[in-house]
Amino acid sequence: MSHGAPVASEKPLLDRWLDVKTLSVAGRYRNSTNANGRHMFMFGQDRYIADGRFKLDEGGKYTINFHGSSGRTFNWAYADFAGGQYRDSVISARPFKSAAQQASLATAIAADPDGVTYKLGFPSRGGYFYLRQLYVSATPVSQVTLEFGSLPIEHGQNTEITSFDDDGYMSGERVRIHDSKHLFFDQIAGTWGFIGSTLKPNFFSRGDDLKKNNYQQYLVEKKIANRAIVSVDYSELNGTHSMREGVVVKVPEAKVIDSARFELYQRMNDVSIAKVNYAKASGFAIYAEKLIAKKVDFGAGYASIDDRYAAYSGSPYLANVGFGWNGDTFSAGKRAFTKLDWKVANGVSVFGFYTHTTTYINPTANLQGYNAGMNFDLKTLANTGRKVF
Repeated sequence: MSHGAPVASEKPLLDRWLDVKTLSVAGRYRNSTNANGRHMFMFGQDRYIADGRFKLDEGGKYTINFHGSSGRTFNWAYADFAGGQYRDSVISARPFKSAAQQASLATAIAADPDGVTYKLGFPSRGGYFYLRQLYVSATPVSQVTLEFGSLPIEHGQNTEITSFDDDGYMSGERVRIHDSKHLFFDQIAGTWGFIGSTLKPNFFSRGDDLKKNNYQQYLVEKKIANRAIVSVDYSELNGTHSMREGVVVKVPEAKVIDSARFELYQRMNDVSIAKVNYAKASGFAIYAEKLIAKKVDFGAGYASIDDRYAAYSGSPYLANVGFGWNGDTFSAGKRAFTKLDWKVANGVSVFGFYTHTTTYINPTANLQGYNAGMNFDLKTLANTGRKVF
C-alpha cells in the first residue's frame, strides 16, 4: 500500500463552532475624475474583510452571523493610506461649481443633520475596522429562517449597480421562506427595518437604529431548471417606492461567454427632500462574463443609472451631490465597464476595473475611473495544509 501526501480532514478543525466564509486583505490603486478634470480619487487604498458565523448548534440552524471590514462610510470598504484622501478632493472640487450649484449645495448642507461633517468632506483615511453586520439567525424548521440585528441588504439577483452597495448594512428583521414544493418560489423574503447612518459603519455606534423603521422589502426568487435564476422585489425606503428585477442565465454553449445578467429598477414616485423634488426614474445594467483557462474571470457590461438615484438616502446633502447608495465605483450615469480577476496563485488574485461615462449627467459623478490591485484570500492560504476553518 502506497502512502501519498496527507489528506486534509473532511471537516475544518473549527467546523463545529465557526464557519468562516471570507477572510481577506486587498490593496489597490484607484483613480477617477469628474467632468471638471478633478481627481475625486487618486489614492492607494487597502481593505480588510472578515465574514462568517458562530454556530450555536452542530447543524448550524441557530447562528450568530458577523461581517466586519475597513472603510469609514456606508458604501466604502476601502480606506485611503497613500496620496491624500477623498475629503481633500471634495473640498478642492467645490470652487469649480457654478454659483447656482454652490448656493444649492450650501442650502443642502444647512438642511442636513450631518451637514457639518459633509461640509468638511468625507473622511476616508485610516485602518479602521468596523463590525458592520451582527445578527442572529434561526431556522426552527427547514422551510423558515428568521434573522434579527444588523443585516446585509438583500439584493436578489440585482447587484450593487442597481441596488445598494455590497458594503452596506441595515438594522431590523427578515423572514425567509424556502418551500418551492408548496409555494412555487424557491425563496420568499420579507424585510423590515432601517437603512441609514451613512457615517456610522460600526454597529455598536448605531444600536438605536434597531428602534427605527424607514425600509420594507418583499422579494421572490425562482430557479428555472439549471439554466437561470430570477428575482423580483418591491421596496419602500424614505418614501420612495421601487421595483427591482434581475435574472442570471448560464449560456456555456455560447462559447464566448459563460453567463449573462440583466437587472432593472423602477423608482415609481417623486419624493421631496428639503423642498427639492426628485423625480421618479428607472435604470438597468447588463453584464456578461467568461472564465478563461480556469484562471482569468473577465466581464464587461453597460449600466444606466438615473442622476436622482441618491434620493433613496433621504439626505439633502447626498441627494444634492448625487452620492448614491449603490456601488461607489458605478454611481449614476450611463457607463460602460469592464472587470478582470486573475488567479495568479492559490489564495492570491490580481484584479482590475474600468468604467467610463458615455452620457454625462451629474457634475460630481465619476466621468471615468479605474482601479487595479491584489487580493489575498487568507482563508485559502491558512488552509493550505490541514483545514482550520
